[in-house]
Amino acid sequence: MSRHSENIDWIFELKKQVPVFLNRLKGTEKEAFFHYSLSGDLYPENKNWGLGNTVFAVKIYYTLDIIDLLPQDEIKSIIHFIKSFQKSDGSIYDPLIHRKVSLLNRLYEAKNFDFSNFRGQQTRRAETRQSFTALQLLHSRPELPYLQIPYTCEEIDKYLSDLDWRKPYSASSHFSHLVFFLQRNREFFDTHAESADGLIDYAIDWANKLQSPEDGSWYRGRNVSISQKVNGAMKVITGLKAVDKSTFKYPEKLIDLCLSVPELEQACDSLDIIYVIHSASKITGNSYRYQDMQDFSRRWLVNCYEHYFPDIGGFSFYKHKANQYYYGAKLTRGLDEPDIHGTVLLLWGIALVAQILRIDKKLGFKEFIA
Repeated sequence: MSRHSENIDWIFELKKQVPVFLNRLKGTEKEAFFHYSLSGDLYPENKNWGLGNTVFAVKIYYTLDIIDLLPQDEIKSIIHFIKSFQKSDGSIYDPLIHRKVSLLNRLYEAKNFDFSNFRGQQTRRAETRQSFTALQLLHSRPELPYLQIPYTCEEIDKYLSDLDWRKPYSASSHFSHLVFFLQRNREFFDTHAESADGLIDYAIDWANKLQSPEDGSWYRGRNVSISQKVNGAMKVITGLKAVDKSTFKYPEKLIDLCLSVPELEQACDSLDIIYVIHSASKITGNSYRYQDMQDFSRRWLVNCYEHYFPDIGGFSFYKHKANQYYYGAKLTRGLDEPDIHGTVLLLWGIALVAQILRIDKKLGFKEFIA
């Protein structure tokens, strides 16, 4: 049955409905544990896992602007839970996810397949970043800096040069993580405080040499798909925003690029389009194709409703189907039900769309820096 709805008033019920869904995801045995999906998880809460689920819960509470209303004991418990996953090298990652991804790496490498998107280091770095962000939203910080990044211009040049910019989604993700950790390590721990700004500027200048004047995205090569361009642009912009440098060239070209993309099925791609449109519109001051962006945003909300379960209060990553894989590790049975991953992504998108439609004050959502 279709959940199609041209009416967007349902978004104003989310502040009341989504916390009910989060309460249903809470574990009963471990404090601060949240299930990934409503009923289809493959692993029980007493197994040592669930870092990403709890991080997503924090981002959801923040987006709904209710994080400071949580009981202090619950906040302390969530902080402790996230920190409990930090390792001596500063990384914060889920051991269950790491084991599953490592096994997949070995299987695919044995068959000589390129499985670089799921190499363990990238997954650990991504989870560490998400955890740093969640702790910051909780007015806390990790116990240790994450130092598995280059700290000289020469090392940064090699780090970025070694990435495959013909696949900008992956390459841009590495760039974004790099500048994020340069900034957060300095903020939290004073790490290389005297050189961090210069290193961040060097990395941004390096990446900007790849920005195309034709469509505004950052990549190399000719046969790069539109989705790769949009998703890659999203990753670059998250890096820029993480270091308070949100201005970039060719915002009009990026708006054109995004508005040319057909509607997509999964929450991540769908969010990336909205994120890039929103970021580019901030630079143009909504002076370029503003009506088209509003029309697109309303269509996006109609599409978003297809992921929504109004009786439950959450969203599914795919239409009518919970996400099964997280960083390549299978976590759920993919039932017709909401999951915490789809919910955090689409709520984030709704917060951005509300700004484009100028209904953000009425909605009362907050935008977090990824």
